[in-house]
Amino acid sequence: MNKKIGKNKRMSKKLKILLSVLGCAAVCVVVGYAIANASPATDGGQPDSNNSTGPADRVDVVYFHRTTRCYSCRYMEDAARYTVETYFADELASGKVTFQVFNVEEEQNADIVAKYQSSYLSLYINTVKDGTDHIQLVTDVYPLIGKDEAFAETLKSKIEQSLAGDA
Repeated sequence: MNKKIGKNKRMSKKLKILLSVLGCAAVCVVVGYAIANASPATDGGQPDSNNSTGPADRVDVVYFHRTTRCYSCRYMEDAARYTVETYFADELASGKVTFQVFNVEEEQNADIVAKYQSSYLSLYINTVKDGTDHIQLVTDVYPLIGKDEAFAETLKSKIEQSLAGDA
């Protein structure tokens, strides 16, 4: 009988941890969709314009997070970093593509957070053409958290479009 009670306590503890992780992931997904439905970030409050033609001068992949991070927050950064470093190594080396990570709660990041109008758990692609920022919030990857290949392929495709100037 005592073994059964001990086992139930362990199961209960595991269940609590699982529910906490799932709850955090659900909150992150909801926040992602809320951010996606907000007005898009732009530089200096000006409308985002893709009137420039031709390839991008530079593509910045920018990830924002908070100090306290859940599985989804860590996954987004790791998967984005993996994608950029794996598929765009030459572009990273030349500066054509950059990968940047910022904590929205750190004072020294206030200007970049304001530029992207970010809260947390946000992934952006900024296509810089003719010196003009074209900032896009990448929302397609939120449902792909934990799905390595799909996440990487989706982000890779978006970066390729940005490099070509199609984003």
